[in-house]
Amino acid sequence: MTPGLIALLIVAIIVFIALSGFIFMWFYVLGIAKKQYFDMFVRETDDKWARGNSCPEDADHSVMYDKGIRWGEENASYKEEIEITSKDGLKLKGEYFNFGFDKAAIILIGRAETLLYSYYFGDLFQKAGCNVVVIDPRACGDSEGKYTTAGIKEGEDASLWIDYIHKTYGIEKFYIHGICVGSAEAVFVAASDSSCLGGIILEGPYSTFYEVLKMRTKQKGKPTFPICLQMSMLYKKYANVSIFESTPIEKIKGVKVPTLFLCGREDKSNNPDDFTKIYDACGSKDKKFVWFDHGAHSHLRIVNAEKYDSEVVSFINN
Repeated sequence: MTPGLIALLIVAIIVFIALSGFIFMWFYVLGIAKKQYFDMFVRETDDKWARGNSCPEDADHSVMYDKGIRWGEENASYKEEIEITSKDGLKLKGEYFNFGFDKAAIILIGRAETLLYSYYFGDLFQKAGCNVVVIDPRACGDSEGKYTTAGIKEGEDASLWIDYIHKTYGIEKFYIHGICVGSAEAVFVAASDSSCLGGIILEGPYSTFYEVLKMRTKQKGKPTFPICLQMSMLYKKYANVSIFESTPIEKIKGVKVPTLFLCGREDKSNNPDDFTKIYDACGSKDKKFVWFDHGAHSHLRIVNAEKYDSEVVSFINN
């Protein structure tokens, strides 16, 4: 055998070993990715993500939940049950607190939360002079659905909710308060149809959902590659959405309505560097960025109530 053939054979063996190792790793890790995807983003049973305290082990979360429930009880006489059908045929449930104002706020919440979590923000928008719309997102609470969609189809649902309230109750001006994934939904709505929007409030926004996947996967002590890429493929397979094609960082360039960013330096679920990145990309000429030194992801208000409320009320009544 000539030296040339020997060298070629060695290269072929190395390539074969490397390719075999990659294929083994890909399919081995795919099981981890699929488990994480189904645990975090798929409702497999009716009691998963049902209405209730989603995180009773977290003290701040439980305080928020309890305060929200009290607000809901105190204002039950203003509450009306509402329902719409999504574009893909899901029955979605919500509630409308009609205080007789001429504008309304719709609260779009994070993954696995229900409208009971939104109650915590009800008093804030009530004192800002807004009727309050709270909803169970698809695959959560009393709404139908199995798959969450990283805010993509949820954004379409939010547009339908706004249209429903506009036509049913004659409300001409809306504010969207988006938290985590809800912030992406708010961006998607504002970028596509802002005719009824007075502004959007984004708490803990992110540039791409892929970045969120990487943060969450690191927190679980798993390798981000190839798990996050595999999870993005699972989103396409099961939920029929592409988290690479629909990203807040791109969509926000088309947002023209007033935009308020509420961001925490202690956020461990989203990358704080993303906050300034998406702020800079925002196309609105009327935008404001507010840092909070303390407060966990989605828990800014509970430890910064005075400043948080002042910023929101000022934004709405400006």
